[in-house]
Amino acid sequence: MTFMKLPLFAFCLALFSPNLQAFEDQNTTFSLVPQGTSFTPGDTIWVAAHLEMNPDWHTYWEFQGDSGLATEITWTLPEGFEAGEIHWPAPYRFIEPGDLVSHGYKDSVKLMIPIQTPANAEPGETFTISAFAEWLECKDICLPGEGRDEITLTAGETPPLPETFEAVFKTLPHDFEGKFTHTAEAEGNRITIRIEHADDIEIRPGELRFFPLDEMFWRLIADFEVETSGTITTIVGERLPGSSLPDTLRGILVHESGLLEADGPRVLQIEAETTEAAPEITDDTEAAVAMDIGSEPRNLFMALILAFVAGIAINLLPCVFPVLGLKISGFMEQAHGDPKAMKIHSLVFAGGILVSLWILAAIVGALGAAWGAQFQDPRLVIALLLVLTLFTMNLFGLFEMGNSMTTMGGKLTQKEGYSGSFFQGVLMTVIATPCTGPFLAGMIGWMLTQTVWIGFLAFTSLGLGIALPYVVLAFSPKLTEKLPPPGMWMVTLKQGSAFAMVAFLWVLLYVLASQLSASATMRVVGAMMIICFAAWALGKWGEPGRKPKVQRYAKISVLLLVLFSGWLAFSYHEPATEVTDALSQKIEAGEPIRWDDLTEELALQLVDEGVPVHYRPFTPELLDSLRRDGRAVFIDFTAEWCTICKINKFTTLHREEVMKAFQDQEVVTLRADWTLRDDIIAEKLARHGRRGVPVYLLYGPGEDAEAQLLPERLNPGMIREYLDKL
Repeated sequence: MTFMKLPLFAFCLALFSPNLQAFEDQNTTFSLVPQGTSFTPGDTIWVAAHLEMNPDWHTYWEFQGDSGLATEITWTLPEGFEAGEIHWPAPYRFIEPGDLVSHGYKDSVKLMIPIQTPANAEPGETFTISAFAEWLECKDICLPGEGRDEITLTAGETPPLPETFEAVFKTLPHDFEGKFTHTAEAEGNRITIRIEHADDIEIRPGELRFFPLDEMFWRLIADFEVETSGTITTIVGERLPGSSLPDTLRGILVHESGLLEADGPRVLQIEAETTEAAPEITDDTEAAVAMDIGSEPRNLFMALILAFVAGIAINLLPCVFPVLGLKISGFMEQAHGDPKAMKIHSLVFAGGILVSLWILAAIVGALGAAWGAQFQDPRLVIALLLVLTLFTMNLFGLFEMGNSMTTMGGKLTQKEGYSGSFFQGVLMTVIATPCTGPFLAGMIGWMLTQTVWIGFLAFTSLGLGIALPYVVLAFSPKLTEKLPPPGMWMVTLKQGSAFAMVAFLWVLLYVLASQLSASATMRVVGAMMIICFAAWALGKWGEPGRKPKVQRYAKISVLLLVLFSGWLAFSYHEPATEVTDALSQKIEAGEPIRWDDLTEELALQLVDEGVPVHYRPFTPELLDSLRRDGRAVFIDFTAEWCTICKINKFTTLHREEVMKAFQDQEVVTLRADWTLRDDIIAEKLARHGRRGVPVYLLYGPGEDAEAQLLPERLNPGMIREYLDKL
C-alpha cells in the first residue's frame, strides 16, 4: 500500500466512525435518599445513592464484566461522620456490541452506603452530608455522567428502615448465617462451583443466576449453567484460556423471588475455595498438548499409523506415482525374470528408503540433545513457517518442481545389482522430496517435540509406508497392470493435502504467538504472505513455457522476495528485559526510549530512576499525579485500527527529533490505546467533546493548566510550535 492511498483509507474509516459531538444531556439522574432525616448519635444509618436511568440506558455493577465502569461516589462529610463501602444490589446481564457481556442496572437502582454517625453529636444539632457521583451510562453509545446532591440530618432518634430500603436489602448479598458451604473445582477451562446446604433447608423453585466477582477470569459470553439437585446446587462456567486460578472464587447467586422463603432474601454471597482437578491448561500448553502425540502409548500407536498411511499416500503424488511402474520394471530387468531375485531387489530398495530416512532423523536429532527444547526457540518456528508456506503453495499448484529429478530417477533404474537397488531407494527419497517436503517438514516439526526414539520410530513408519507399494508389487507383478493411470485425480489429491499443511501452519502460528509479541508475530505473518506471492510469481513467469529471459528475471525476483521475507520475519525486536550495554549508551546519550521497546518491569524501573520513557500507558491516576507534580504532559489517544494514527506516528510522533523535543521541554508523553474498548478512555475523550481517535492533548506545566487540543494531522514543525508556547 502506498502512502498516496493511506488518506483514502483514513477517509473511509472516518465515514464509519461515530460522529464527533459535544456532550449530550445526561440520561441518568443522581440523588441521595437517607434512611430518615434524624439519627441517634453513634448509630450507623443507611443512605441510598439513587440512580434513575432513561429507558434503554444502563449503568454498571461493582464488577462490570467485559466492559463498563462501576459507579464511584466521593463524600464530603462533617467531622465525626464516616462513609462505608457501597453495598451493591443484584445486577442484570447485558450483551454489548461485539459479544461483550456486562453487569449493571436499568431503570433505577439504590446503592446502599452505611454512614457511621458521631457519638458526641448533641440532640437537635444538624449536619449536611454531600456526595459527588460519577458513572458511565450506556445505550448504543456510552457517555460519562456525574451528579452531586446533599442531605441534612439532625441528631435525635434513628427511624426504622423504610419499606423501599427493606426491598433493596433483599437484593443485597447474604451469607445466610453459614447455612451453605461453597467449593470450586477446575478441570481444564471448565469450572464447577458446588453449593451444599443442610437437609433442613431447601432452595425454592425459580430461576437462579450467577454473577462472578473475579475480573479477567471468566468467559462471560458462555454464561453459567445453574442446576439444583437435592442439597447441592452446581454452577458451571468457562474460564478464559491462560487465566490463573485464584485461591478463592467470589460471586453471588441470585434467586428471582426469594432463595429460602417467598419474598425473602434473594442473593447468596459465594466465596468458594478452589482446587485443580487437572493440570492448568493455558494458551501455551494447548498447542504443546495438541502436538504431544507421544505422551501415551495409544497416542504413539496412532501417530505411527498416521505416519505409515502418509508414507503410502506419498506414492500417489504426481511426481512420485509414475515412478511405481518404472521401479517394478527395473526390478524385473535386474532380476532377469527370477521372481525370488525381484523380491530381494524390492526389499533392498525399501532398505535404501529406510536408511535415507534414518539419516534424516539423525540430522534432526543432531540439532540438539533434547528435540523438544528446539521448539522453545522462536527462530526455528519461524523457519518452519516460511519453509512450510512455500511447500504449501507447491501443493496448491501455484508452481511445480522436481520433474527433472523424477526423470533422472527413472534412468537410474537401469543400474545392475543389489547395490543399484539400494541406491535407488536412497535416491527415491531425494526424488520425492519436492513433493514430500510438506510431509517430511511436518514430521520434522512433530519430531522436535518428541524424544529421539519416538522420532526414529515415526520416520521408520513413514519409510515403511513409502516402500510398501513397491514391495507388494514386486511380490505380485500382476498387480502392476491394475494400477490406475495418472490423471486429474492425482492433482486433486495433491491440492487437498495442502489443507492439512494449512492446519499445521496454524498450529505453528499458535506456538509462535505465545513466544513473541503481537507485532513480531504479525511480521512473520507478513513474511508468509510475501512467500505466497513469490510462489505465485514463480508459477506465473518462471514456468518452462516462458522465454528464458523471463524465467531468469522471475527466478531472481522470487529469490529477492524470499530473502526479503526472511529479513522481515527474523528482524523482529522483542522488548528489552534488562539494561544492556546498548541501552545504557542510549540512556547516557539522552537518546529517546519508547515504552514498547522495554518490558513493563524494566520500563517502570527506568522511570523510577528518572530516565525519560516515551508513551507510557495512560491512566487518569498517572495523569493526575504528573500534573500535581507540575509536569507538562502530552497524551496520544490512538488505536491499532486507526490509519491516521499510524501515519502520525510514522511521520511525527515516533521520530527521534520529536521525542527529543519532548524531552528537552520536560514533557511526559503518554499513550491512551483505544484498540480494545476502554470506557475510561472513552470518558476522557467525551470530556473533550470527542468520540473517536486520533486525539492529541497537551497540558502545560502546573495542575491548573488547561489542555490544548492539537489537530488530527501532525507534523514535526507543528509539535515544536506548540512546545515553544509552553
